[in-house]
Amino acid sequence: MSGPWITQHEEGAVLDALRNGWYGEDAYTYCEKFEEAFAGWHDRNFALMTPNCTTAIHLLLAGLRLEAGDEVLVPECTWIASAAPITYTGATPVFCDIDKDHWCVTAASLEAKRTSRTRAVIVVDLYGNLPDWVALTKWAEKHQVVLIEDSAEALGSQQSGVRAGRFGVASVVSFHRTKTLTTGEGGRLRVDDDAWFERGK
Repeated sequence: MSGPWITQHEEGAVLDALRNGWYGEDAYTYCEKFEEAFAGWHDRNFALMTPNCTTAIHLLLAGLRLEAGDEVLVPECTWIASAAPITYTGATPVFCDIDKDHWCVTAASLEAKRTSRTRAVIVVDLYGNLPDWVALTKWAEKHQVVLIEDSAEALGSQQSGVRAGRFGVASVVSFHRTKTLTTGEGGRLRVDDDAWFERGK
């Protein structure tokens, strides 16, 4: 954790938003610009601003049309918001072991908990660390499990030149005051599929 880095640039942007982007036809200008730029920075087709990261996860899981009896794998060590939205859909969270070095799930830990009811996995990039995304992607494709990245704590991290937030079929991020980039509160989902994006909206 560290204190905020606020310069004249940030102060000027806030004043401009208050004076010119807060009402009327321009009420969503800043939000829409942020969505577009953020999607582009992560090489995603779409980004949708949400009240928080929990909502972004919920929207993605709702887009899967999960039902009671479905299972979603999630790390045993994470913030509650990574797992709670699973229960909102009626599905069941299944907690998986994490690696002792990077504190993220592995393909082996996911496989140990996979059943015929496993529909998706939420992989959490914890403390800026990234798991072995190549192995996780191969595992998900082999078993036809939807791979979602919770990159709430890894904004700016990279693996082989790919930014956190670009892995999986969709990803989420948090802008909570404790995160790398903050809006005070808020989150965002990032996705490439236009139908999934429209359903999220």
